[in-house]
Amino acid sequence: MTYELHNTDCLEFMKTIEDNKIDAIITDPPYGIDYQSARRTDRTQWKPKIQNDKEPFVEWVKDAYRITKDGGVLLCFYRWDVGEVFRGAVRAAGYVVKSEIIWDKVIHGMGDLDGAFAPCHENILFAVKGKFSFPGDRPRSIIRQKRVDAEKLIHPNEKPVALLENIILSVTHPNDTCFEPFAGSGSMAIACHKTGRNFIGTELDKGYFDLAKNRIEQQTQQTVMFA
Repeated sequence: MTYELHNTDCLEFMKTIEDNKIDAIITDPPYGIDYQSARRTDRTQWKPKIQNDKEPFVEWVKDAYRITKDGGVLLCFYRWDVGEVFRGAVRAAGYVVKSEIIWDKVIHGMGDLDGAFAPCHENILFAVKGKFSFPGDRPRSIIRQKRVDAEKLIHPNEKPVALLENIILSVTHPNDTCFEPFAGSGSMAIACHKTGRNFIGTELDKGYFDLAKNRIEQQTQQTVMFA
C-alpha cells in the first residue's frame, strides 16, 4: 500500500493528477459552518478553525470528476442546509447523484437549544462516474457510528476512523486508491491503511498537515510520502 500526504492547496494539486486515476474520492470539505471546537473549559485547548469555511467550498468538484475513474465514486460530507449547493456542483461536473447517506452520530450537537431539533446526523452525498456496482452486499443508507467525543477531538471536524472504514469497504476493492482533498487530521489515511487501500491526500493547513503526518506514521508503521 502507498500513502501520500501533501501540504498544499487541493486545487493546485489536483491539476497534477492524471485523468481517470482515482477509484474513490471520499471527502469532508469546508461547507460553511465556520465551526470552532468548544466544550472545553480551557480555551487554549480549543482547536483552530479550518481554512476556507466561511461558505460552501465546491471549486474542487470539477477536477475531482476528471481524476475519478470511469466506474469510480464520490462521497462528500455536507450539512443539510447547503445540500443544494453541493448537489448542483456535483451534477454540473458530470457525476450522477445516486443516494444520500445519513451518518447517525448517536450523540447530538448544540445549536439553537430552544428553537431547533437537536442535530445528531450529517449527510453524505453519493455520486458515481459512469457505471458503478457495489463490490459486495448493497449497503444501507443510514450508518450509525458514535462521533468522536469533544474532549478527544484533534481536529474540529474529525470523523471516526470506523465510519470511514465502513464507507471505504462499501464502495471500493482492495488495492483501490482513495483521494481526500481535505485530509485534516489524517483519519482517511488511517482508514485506508486498515482496509488495504492506497491513499492520496492534501491538507492546506500546515499545523494539521504536521499532525496528520505524525499520526499516519505512528499508525501505519510504513514509509509514507510527504511533500
